[in-house]
Amino acid sequence: MKSTARIAEHPIHPMLIPYPFAFLSGALAFRMLASARHDATFARTADHLRTAGLATAVLAAAPGIVDYLTAVPDGPPRRTATSHVIANSTALLCFAAAAIGGQRGTEDRQSLALEAIGTAFLSLGGWLGGKLTYHHHVGVVEGAESGAYGRIADA
Repeated sequence: MKSTARIAEHPIHPMLIPYPFAFLSGALAFRMLASARHDATFARTADHLRTAGLATAVLAAAPGIVDYLTAVPDGPPRRTATSHVIANSTALLCFAAAAIGGQRGTEDRQSLALEAIGTAFLSLGGWLGGKLTYHHHVGVVEGAESGAYGRIADA
């Protein structure tokens, strides 16, 4: 099942998802440092990473939504893709809630907890995305070869 949102036969969504994942999980790491060291500089860095993560998540989601609507077949792949969407959306809601709470003077412990839960959901979403690619062959070109690894898909 070839991706609809692609550049030169390569799906765009998986090209973009490393950015929000790195930024958002990095936000959690810096929030943990800020909490452990009571350091406002680390907290500001966590805030900046969270903002960058939320912004790049919107960019990564756009081609993902296109593929969800046009390239994911009904049945198990659709159910997996729906779970992927729910997990990632829940993650983003957690990070957005942490951002809103932080603007209202919420303690760092609340942001830390929300970002930890968000990172867990982000990881689940990534696992489900991998399942879509490697198990259901969503987004891969039919009959493509991958050198020493053999056929990518036989969808």
